[in-house]
Amino acid sequence: RATAIVTVSESARRDLLRLHGVAGDRVSVVHEAASPAFHPIDDRAELDRVRGLYKLPPRFVLYVGTIEPRKNLPRLIDAFAEARARGVAHHLVCVGPYGWSSRDLSGRVERLGLHGVVHFTGYARFEDLPAIYNLGDFFVFPSLYEGFGLPVVEAMASGIPVITSNTSSLGEIAGDAAETIDPTSTHALTDA
Repeated sequence: RATAIVTVSESARRDLLRLHGVAGDRVSVVHEAASPAFHPIDDRAELDRVRGLYKLPPRFVLYVGTIEPRKNLPRLIDAFAEARARGVAHHLVCVGPYGWSSRDLSGRVERLGLHGVVHFTGYARFEDLPAIYNLGDFFVFPSLYEGFGLPVVEAMASGIPVITSNTSSLGEIAGDAAETIDPTSTHALTDA
């Protein structure tokens, strides 16, 4: 019955029109934005404080988000194992709380011989996230579906290079400012 509906991406708008039969002229897109807290940080003391607090390694690939199936973390871990086999020396740091059906990841890490190089920090305070983004060498977000994908925008605002999916809203949000990949291809993710 609403006169107007606002969605956060063209992808979400298309889903709304397809799934609910809403008239297209009633739906507008207004993209989300990162908080002003996300920007490049030069404060070495702040970066060192956050590195110590979360026990972050010197060089790492960063993922930020809930640990759940649609975020595609099993494939990310598989791709990371392939990258390590090719000589990539980085660690993988996954920041975020555990969601549904996600507890088997530590077993996968062990089976792939990645113990000690894949780190799960759990929930991180919002105040610490800008520094965490700044400490990473690059950000990877291979989600299978997102209505928007705010972590991609937060990473970009922090000045960290981004690899993300070319599906749902993520290709739309990232545009040509990120490396986009098919999130169903482990090899594409490894290559990126």
